[in-house]
Amino acid sequence: MRFYRIAQKTFINDLSGEGARLFGGRWNHRGTPLLYTAESRSLATLELLVHAQKLSALSNLSILTLEIPDKIKIDDILKITKLPQNWQKYTSHPELQDTVSKWIESDGFILKVPSAIIKEESNFLINPRHKNMNMLKIIKTEDFILDERLLSK
Repeated sequence: MRFYRIAQKTFINDLSGEGARLFGGRWNHRGTPLLYTAESRSLATLELLVHAQKLSALSNLSILTLEIPDKIKIDDILKITKLPQNWQKYTSHPELQDTVSKWIESDGFILKVPSAIIKEESNFLINPRHKNMNMLKIIKTEDFILDERLLSK
């Protein structure tokens, strides 16, 4: 399976989950490293746009394509817990963060979660401290340039 991640060129190959550890997110508490990826390039783009603090920061970007062997188990948040009502309206949600922390503690490696932007599509959270992290392969890294029309709205 392939996953996609868009970030500043300086950080694109950093798979440590350091950004999520420093700032926390919808699915993780501050202090917990987690690598956020998307199932498609287009979803990765939407996630970037919706989370950008400033549109001017959306330059000097790269897109990373990652691959994991099909034999690797991927957990699904919807099989672990019921999502709280209006979960997608909050950029961080303590109940979801607690669930993901427990998942990490139970030796979770990759967790499928619904996108808050498009509920029928998925993001994949990767535990960068998992013993199988060496099975995650970087397929390619490319420059990523957003269409200027997206930045002019």
